[in-house]
Amino acid sequence: MSDPTATVLCFTLGFRQVVGGFDYLRSVSFWVRRSSLYEYATRGGNRTYSWDAWGPSVTRWTDWEHGLAPCRPGGSRSALFPLLIEVGIGNPIVVRDFHPERVRRAIARSKGSSWNENRLKVVTESSKIEKGDEFLDDIVSSLPYCEVTSEKRYGYHEVLIDDERVVGITVRVSPISKT
Repeated sequence: MSDPTATVLCFTLGFRQVVGGFDYLRSVSFWVRRSSLYEYATRGGNRTYSWDAWGPSVTRWTDWEHGLAPCRPGGSRSALFPLLIEVGIGNPIVVRDFHPERVRRAIARSKGSSWNENRLKVVTESSKIEKGDEFLDDIVSSLPYCEVTSEKRYGYHEVLIDDERVVGITVRVSPISKT
């Protein structure tokens, strides 16, 4: 069941760079609890809030240099999928879950004997996007999440998600027959 207070939104920023004569697109995404944005929006007025006052604890930033396609959010979860399909063997699906209760349960499970850290991880420590050409200051974020990676590999071209399901989409092109 979807929990509106735990719902996350995902925003992706794309930066085009030329590195060593090659065109390069860097994507950076962040998740934020919808309820935290709503809280600031309802205060009204034309106010400015410093990042340090509201951002780090309710956001999680990721740099997509490791080849996963950014943000497929649904409720409190988000599906991550490789940009390129490994022909013949497919790719695993990675699901990040930001729901506070599920993160608490994953932390409790991580202390048990049946813990499988190869498939499930819990991230509670802060992460940092380094300042550089795109950002004037480092961006620190610490919204906790748990992440599970499928054992099976899939040849999907796209993945959709909600709080209950993950749906894989495969595109097949058939030649047009002339009759």
